[in-house]
Amino acid sequence: MTGRREQERNARPGKTAAKTAEGNGGERLGAAFDELIGANPSFRQALVTAQRAARSDIAVLIIGESGTGKEILARAIHQTSGRKNKPLVDVNCAAIPDSLIESELFGYEKGAFTGARTEGSKGYFDEAHEGTILLDEIGDSSLSVQSKLLRVLESGSFKRVGGTKNIRVDVRIISSTNQDLAELIEQKKFREDLFFRLNAFTIHLPPLRERPEDIALLVDHFLKRHETAQKQKWRISADALGVLRSYHWPGNVRELKGVMSYAVNMTQSPVIDTGSLPNFIFSATDRRPGPPAASRTSYNLAEAVRDVERRLIGEVLAAAANKTEAIRLLGISRRTFYLKLKEYDLG
Repeated sequence: MTGRREQERNARPGKTAAKTAEGNGGERLGAAFDELIGANPSFRQALVTAQRAARSDIAVLIIGESGTGKEILARAIHQTSGRKNKPLVDVNCAAIPDSLIESELFGYEKGAFTGARTEGSKGYFDEAHEGTILLDEIGDSSLSVQSKLLRVLESGSFKRVGGTKNIRVDVRIISSTNQDLAELIEQKKFREDLFFRLNAFTIHLPPLRERPEDIALLVDHFLKRHETAQKQKWRISADALGVLRSYHWPGNVRELKGVMSYAVNMTQSPVIDTGSLPNFIFSATDRRPGPPAASRTSYNLAEAVRDVERRLIGEVLAAAANKTEAIRLLGISRRTFYLKLKEYDLG
């Protein structure tokens, strides 16, 4: 019995482990990086590189799979830079239709097009003036969008839609992608000249499956967040932690965060055991990186993430008393929840 309790105590790292992780890498990180948890050497080196990049206005390109923390890292770079008291504007390049991209990025003058505001409107580059603009998922942008971005990056100025005046802008550029831009360049889907403008500092964030030593640290971090919000302490059993370490995490840190939110809301005791974890974790614990199983019909990462998301939402819907509780368990906004229900046809 004593050995079992000792295992459970050791399953949750304490302050000593956290301090060791902070000190790893030979350079102490600033407070802006506190939300980026991990002791993995490749991950720590990425953070050190980001902190050094923050000292200048040089362009930064962050590469990593969905859920690895690219947006959080971009925010940390901004908050460590000399522009920290100015805006950080996040532009989702993949979400803006080509028909709207110019007006969204650069704004428009009054009467520029049917339906335009009578007073005109500022764009993202206006909002980011003297601050930082994050070109999120730049690899998903169309060639048309890329051309318009390149023009403003080269000239440092732009014209509003319907306008004739060149407007000077002072912004720091951070971009992120989960795509292989070199491959997209070969396929003529990404402009090489834009790539060279964006990749002065390139930072690679490793996927969670390559950071097994960080699972316990991240679990501890997420549990402490819930303790603060819900005024209750939890710990994780050695068995449950073993299951989490064996899982392949296609959704990376974002997925682990969702699993821990599910677990603390489903458990009936202060100890999160295997019974508190969602079922899909167990059906996939034997799948490791390497040759895919013969039964797999798709090798696409985005499809794997969607599959995990669909199953988790389905399990929460079955377990929750109502949709309001399901939203709370999932830790997402009501709008996102209903968009996901529609996307996955979950009713």
